[in-house]
Amino acid sequence: WSCNVIPTQSYLNDKLGFSPPSSDHGSDAMTPAKSAPHYPLEIAQSTPLRVLHRRSSQIRKRHILSLVATRLSSHWFLLRISTSAGTYVKEFVHGDCGRTSPSVSSMLGSGGSCCKTDIYWLDCEGIDV
Repeated sequence: WSCNVIPTQSYLNDKLGFSPPSSDHGSDAMTPAKSAPHYPLEIAQSTPLRVLHRRSSQIRKRHILSLVATRLSSHWFLLRISTSAGTYVKEFVHGDCGRTSPSVSSMLGSGGSCCKTDIYWLDCEGIDV
């Protein structure tokens, strides 16, 4: 069996660290919530299982510089994430069996046992070389 997480926008805002935009500004910008994680957020990432056969097993400290969640429908939400170089983004989303902490999955409370958070589509933009 499976469990679907169907978050409301306010649930996403609370758990991931953002409050909805104020109506008087007329913008889509999100502002940091008071009780959620503060950004930049330091995460610890062990070498992901998918690359462990070719990389040394280490715990690496990385930073999530910003994260904005937007609910698209009852089953989908969009994350715009800005990270430090070398961050394993897919693993930050689903947690990689607990090898990335915290992860979007753990912040949403799915705990990895029943509910699943995963990436449907990933696009990189704004990469400065």
